[in-house]
Amino acid sequence: MTDYKLVLYGSGKRCKILCKILAQANANIIAIIDSNPNKWGEEFEGYSIDSPEKMREFGDGNVCITISDFEAVKIIRKQLNEIYQYSLSNEVGYNELILRLYKENLKIKERILSWEVYKDRENTILFDCYNGLGLGGVEAWTMDVCGALINKGKENIYIVSDNGSYKVPSVLAGHIINADINHNERFLEKSVLSLINIMMERLPFKVVTCTTNEIMLAAYLIKCQYPNMVEIISVIHNSNEKVYMDYIDFKECSDIYIGVSEDIKDGMVKRGIQPENIYSMTCPFPCERILSRTYSDNCYVPIKIGYAGRMEYSQKRMDLVLNLMEILEKDKVDFSFELAGDGAARQKMEEFVSCNNLGSKVKFLGRLEREEVFDFWRKQDICVNLADYEGRSLSIIEAMGNGAVPVVTEVSGVREDIVDSVNGYIVPLEDYQTMADRIKYLASHRERLSEMGQLAHDTVYPKSLMKSHLEFWEKIFHVK
Repeated sequence: MTDYKLVLYGSGKRCKILCKILAQANANIIAIIDSNPNKWGEEFEGYSIDSPEKMREFGDGNVCITISDFEAVKIIRKQLNEIYQYSLSNEVGYNELILRLYKENLKIKERILSWEVYKDRENTILFDCYNGLGLGGVEAWTMDVCGALINKGKENIYIVSDNGSYKVPSVLAGHIINADINHNERFLEKSVLSLINIMMERLPFKVVTCTTNEIMLAAYLIKCQYPNMVEIISVIHNSNEKVYMDYIDFKECSDIYIGVSEDIKDGMVKRGIQPENIYSMTCPFPCERILSRTYSDNCYVPIKIGYAGRMEYSQKRMDLVLNLMEILEKDKVDFSFELAGDGAARQKMEEFVSCNNLGSKVKFLGRLEREEVFDFWRKQDICVNLADYEGRSLSIIEAMGNGAVPVVTEVSGVREDIVDSVNGYIVPLEDYQTMADRIKYLASHRERLSEMGQLAHDTVYPKSLMKSHLEFWEKIFHVK
């Protein structure tokens, strides 16, 4: 790509990544543009950042807008067209550019073709745990499914993860492959080459990916050379627009899609994926057939509210959880609130609780081991989730399986499990006031806790079983 001339718009993290990939491809970056006047003239990856006025010089040049914020990109495109007379027909997408650069990377191609290939070897199944094997829904599901497959005698199952140190079930011993993955700088050639080496050693293979990342890219680059020996199965775990668009941008990579909810499946079909190429599934989880627990049915004891998951403001909206606590306290609801998990928002949440004298009512438990989550939900009357988006929250389903009444926002998948006012409550996004009203109702009608909790359990128990889930995957592994 030495004759490829490119303007990069936006001087953030994604631009930095592109600069490194483009340098490896010997591509010609003719300018880096940014709308922020405070950045003009600053050095960035060996280039001086220019103002958008510079765009007037590149009317027929290629430009890549590196910014990930959709609304900001819309504004930039309008300005480029109307103010700087730049033709949008010359725009190249961020993900499109990454794919193009790697497909034309001769070093990558030579590395792939240098391996000896055994076409008659049994397929290896690789599961992607790119972000490590910590306590998250994707990671828990991956370890559970792989462990169950291995227990059924499928020894050629492996999890590809990073170099972190994690506590994993003994059944997975010898089935974890550590890869050299740089989480701070995505799509770097070093990470891609490390993954190519791992995969070529196990060709032919089917890879089950969890997001659009270097594992998917490495598998795709191998598939370009050996199309009949690689299959990429993309499991979509989230439903926000950026996730959808990333998968559409990388659609030439995936053979099969699986959404963790019907909502995700429908969302991908609406965006152009053929219905016959996408399935939906429910992640299994530990759940007793018979629910045995107690509730805070005495109105003289606090009603017990629980949250389990990452503590962050962006997706999980822990700021709204604080608002919820504030309203419950103001309205004199007798409650206790336990939060299991960790994240960037935790410190400020603890400060809020302390400043508002809620320490006797609100407890931060930190990360729980997987076996502790069962007991956590058995102690809670109510499960809350104020997220802006989910794929299909495993935490909510686990809570329901243990009889906690869900009071949650209307995110992807919840209507597959919750019938509003029957086995839980669904409230509009960001509507912590209505959530508080539902909790106040339950606090005043304690008899409803056991009724709704039992129905919540009975709804999700049949979906929790690993046996039917493994049957689903047996079919998927034979589809192409």
